[in-house]
Amino acid sequence: MLKIGIRLLFLLLTISGTIEAVCRDTETCIERIKKIVTEPRKFWFAEQHCLNRHAKSFECGGPKQLENFHSIGTRLFRVKTYHSAYLNNLAIFPRVTYRASPGHYEACEHQFFSGNTSAVEVDPDMEPVDPFRIRKRPEISWSDLHFDDQYTIVFTDVGYGTLNYLAVDFPKNTKVLKEYEPTANFRSSPNPIAVIIFRNNGREIEKPKSDEDFDLNSFMLENQLADDLVGLSIIISGSDPFAIGKQKLSGKLDYCHSLLLTKFSHPSSRQNVLQKLPLEEIDSWITVSYEQEHLSANVCCQKVKLPRKRVTLDPLGDLSISALATKLPPTVLSLRMTSNQESNGNYHRQTRNNYVGWSNLLFSLAIVDENHGHLHYLQVDIPAVNLNIEKIGGITKAEYLALIPKKPSSCNSYVFLLFSHSHPMKSLPEFCSSWCDQRRQFKPDLFKQQNNLRLSAFSTVSSCYDLPYAYNVLMHDLKQNRSQEQIGYKRGENVDFFSTVN
Repeated sequence: MLKIGIRLLFLLLTISGTIEAVCRDTETCIERIKKIVTEPRKFWFAEQHCLNRHAKSFECGGPKQLENFHSIGTRLFRVKTYHSAYLNNLAIFPRVTYRASPGHYEACEHQFFSGNTSAVEVDPDMEPVDPFRIRKRPEISWSDLHFDDQYTIVFTDVGYGTLNYLAVDFPKNTKVLKEYEPTANFRSSPNPIAVIIFRNNGREIEKPKSDEDFDLNSFMLENQLADDLVGLSIIISGSDPFAIGKQKLSGKLDYCHSLLLTKFSHPSSRQNVLQKLPLEEIDSWITVSYEQEHLSANVCCQKVKLPRKRVTLDPLGDLSISALATKLPPTVLSLRMTSNQESNGNYHRQTRNNYVGWSNLLFSLAIVDENHGHLHYLQVDIPAVNLNIEKIGGITKAEYLALIPKKPSSCNSYVFLLFSHSHPMKSLPEFCSSWCDQRRQFKPDLFKQQNNLRLSAFSTVSSCYDLPYAYNVLMHDLKQNRSQEQIGYKRGENVDFFSTVN
């Protein structure tokens, strides 16, 4: 008997370790859901971020049509005063289960891995779950559900006002009218997603015209479902790089820079240059790319091969590249809001003024040594529109110098700083064309202060004096010496070729 009890306890512990605990009693769960729906300001919806005086506009911008609703109930039904009658017919607490699905994904030019092997069961008081873990359509069931029943299932993102899933005639003859779309919650605040169950009233359900602005009240009226809302649950989503990357890929909002702020939040993670700059000012992400040349050669009895490819920097992953790839200036991309992105009726309506502000701004790009601030490149008065098309098109004040460490077999860190300013800087004096004291004494923080600039974005990279670059140096020296040898023969001079190589 004791052995059976121990085995049962072990089984329970194993289950609890793979599936997060959920509310087990349907009646209790329904009452808890009813209470959560009515609680004002339980969730910090987008527009409430504006209460923070340091908040940036895209952090607090939310769907304009939802900005006056601060509880799940008022936001779902778009009413200023929520009444419990909306949920009078609740009899079902849907059991929503996301099976474990670990894997890799790319976001913000970095490869991430989620190795979580626990399933997620939705619960009224669940901890916020990463969007990557709930990216696939879940299993849905509840007590007393029969295979020949017919229900309509709706997933709607309460925070963003979107339709995320719509299926009818579930489970008898399920027809999906809107494929499952995971949340793209980019803010750190928890975000609720409502799972709503309607019983079949015999009418054919019509798909809403807009997935981006889903009005549940209108949907219920158009399909005569006002008395048929019988089930409700709430998924609590957090945020992760997957959701942030999803927002960026959709062309709606680029919030990747928040991941950089997290990485460099502790002073010990910053080197000399970044320690002296106000990183909290950044409001965008900068994509920096180099064109790497093809190389195939034997160097010091070793085979060295580099493919011809575009190398995009990965500041989230501490990317190291060959100094050989940095011979020519990089291309730079920093997406800005454009006017055609405001037409979807979503939260981008609130960024219209920001676009006008951005379009009037000018930008300057500085590339510096991260340890000492030595200036490798400076372009000023870059139009905002050019940053959308990888065309710098500014005024060069310091010619580009490749990112080459002083010593062979060493690496050095470099920072790419994008500053914004409202005034032209064409009157700024030019720097020397090669290394000089003027470049070596460049101080990014002092330059920012003296010219009244704002730090808009930054990126980092480690460039290495490796075998490919050493081979390039050797070939360059050989060509020079051969040229000198040919000149010497023409003049009748005796040139010691090998001594000139060294």
